[in-house]
Amino acid sequence: MPNKEKSIESLHVHTGETLKRDLQDIAMQQDRSVGELIRAVLEQYAYGAVAKLRPFSAADQAR
Repeated sequence: MPNKEKSIESLHVHTGETLKRDLQDIAMQQDRSVGELIRAVLEQYAYGAVAKLRPFSAADQAR
């Protein structure tokens, strides 16, 4: 996982109205902003994918 850094970079994503409303509903249920929800999903996706690409070390295999 990355270091906790300030979220100062901006991405603009175009979505349909239904997806936007669904994201808003999920964020509200989780008591967070849509931006925070999307950031968490992107981090989970990106860093999960990176972890799958890295070769296992001997220490990882022992777990």
